Amino acid sequence: MVSGSCVGYPKPYWQNGIVGNPRDGVRDIPDVALFASNGFWDAYYVVCWSDPNTSPDVGGGFTCTGAPSTWAGFGGTSVSSPIMAAIQALVNQKTKSRWGNPNTVYYALADGEYGRSGSSACNSATVDKTANHCIFYDVTQGDNQSVCKKFHGADYDCYIAKGDKYGVLSTSDTSLVPAYLTNVGWDFPSGIGSVNAYNLVMSWPE
Repeated sequence: MVSGSCVGYPKPYWQNGIVGNPRDGVRDIPDVALFASNGFWDAYYVVCWSDPNTSPDVGGGFTCTGAPSTWAGFGGTSVSSPIMAAIQALVNQKTKSRWGNPNTVYYALADGEYGRSGSSACNSATVDKTANHCIFYDVTQGDNQSVCKKFHGADYDCYIAKGDKYGVLSTSDTSLVPAYLTNVGWDFPSGIGSVNAYNLVMSWPE
């Protein structure tokens, strides 16, 4: 709540000033982006169990032997969220500290990496994925538009062209204003970008 209205929480100090983040006075999400495909184009998180007991009585699963293509696979935000928690656990382990809300450090690191105009060296579309010092990869291509339709006869953040049954997610109901596009630095589809787990852990201040 801000000044008694439902416009969101006040923007925290650590989110102020990061390139790309709007000066809207409210807390903006997301903070980071992670891979979350659940099998589309055969892309997913590969998972195996080190416990050799694959009996369904103990949860079943696939052992860590053979080709990874034969192991179990999962995806979706229900997997990417605990993956981010695991990355933060590595930070805690390395620093031998508990960090509580890590956003203060995430945004400080991103601000240092992006500066006032972004970092072409850490652009997710062009960066050398095998040899770089980027903590975050700035996602500058794509959007999170989706198909929408009227709800109980009304448009809600949905632009539907005349004669069409379905529309496109838009910040305007009367014209197409795509919601939302990526841009340099922070943006609504990807926050401060995708995460290089190793570089994040190794760059964390102690």
